[in-house]
Amino acid sequence: MRFLENEGDDIEEFENILNELSHRGTNDIIPDLCTIFEDDIAEPSAGDYLIETIFYIAEKSGREEGLYKLAISIPKMLPHAEFWAERIHRTLLNSENLIISYINALENVSDPTKQLIKGILFEIKEEDSDLYLEKVNSILEKLS
Repeated sequence: MRFLENEGDDIEEFENILNELSHRGTNDIIPDLCTIFEDDIAEPSAGDYLIETIFYIAEKSGREEGLYKLAISIPKMLPHAEFWAERIHRTLLNSENLIISYINALENVSDPTKQLIKGILFEIKEEDSDLYLEKVNSILEKLS
């Protein structure tokens, strides 16, 4: 995503790379994909494509394992990709299939990572309590 900051860069090339990774990649590539996120990018759709790729790989290669790899990678995204870490969690909260597997995956992450993710969820709840209050409270209760 960093290379997309330069004028003349082609988002289609980035999409092609992600498409190739989505078909050939396994859950082991998810931590590397998480290191690509940057809050200061010129082309926000690149982050959306990256999120889609991560979830596609997780679905294809084993949802719970993939979401575990995602969860343990969240600390690597901070502080330079805080927006995207929150965006990933909003996507998870809006997906019934993914959130159940994510909660199961979170049971196996380290306590510091779990606390960091709880903080992200708490921020989401504070910002959009109308949408996320019940879901986030339910998740936080299960993680306690």
